[in-house]
Amino acid sequence: MILNIKYIQALPGILGIAFVSLSAMPQWVLAQTDSQIAAITSAAKFDDVRAVKSLIEKGVSPNQKDPRGMPILMVAIQENSTKTVDYLINAKGIDLNQPNMTNETPLMFAALYGQMSEVKILVDQKQVPVNRSGWTPLHYACTNGHLEISQFLLDKGAAVDAPSPNETTPLMMAIRAGNIQLVRLLLDRGADIRIRNQQGYSAIDVAELFNQEEIQKGLRARWQKLYNESYPGGPKS
Repeated sequence: MILNIKYIQALPGILGIAFVSLSAMPQWVLAQTDSQIAAITSAAKFDDVRAVKSLIEKGVSPNQKDPRGMPILMVAIQENSTKTVDYLINAKGIDLNQPNMTNETPLMFAALYGQMSEVKILVDQKQVPVNRSGWTPLHYACTNGHLEISQFLLDKGAAVDAPSPNETTPLMMAIRAGNIQLVRLLLDRGADIRIRNQQGYSAIDVAELFNQEEIQKGLRARWQKLYNESYPGGPKS
């Protein structure tokens, strides 16, 4: 049986329960067309905030995903479309924790691409959590060696030794990026150089793998000082 609108509107009285009226429902609960999806994706990429705003006002969801499964907000962050990002962050109904197909979030992308002002807005104004299971915003900030963002996230309570799904730590990502200042920051905040990922590699091994000679020497000296022995080498099972 196909329910008509009058029947649906009568259901609260019939069943004695409350339903949101159809007139009160936001237009973007309805499916978007391929052309609308293409239009808002293009507008987000080219920072055409007027077009993005117009499309949302006409019924496109602020949580719309592009054909790859990427939320439009994350498309804008990736393309450094700052005006569009700032508009979407404050858009009514926006889900600021909405992940893409690989479980990455807007805060993770903002941290990865070095967008400090957006990171601050998401955390300070929108209360987006800095910790999550799996890869974290701190991992992503460290991936590209973003010192200021990493320090901000740590100040806000980010777990310094947060394990990724394969138990890689933010320190390992900072070492891979080759940012010595960031490595020092993480160590000062308590990063544990004994942790090994699922492949058995420690932070020292990662430094060797990515030819970060100065970092490797510093970590080996730290190991000797902390544990009164030379680094035993890796990887270890």
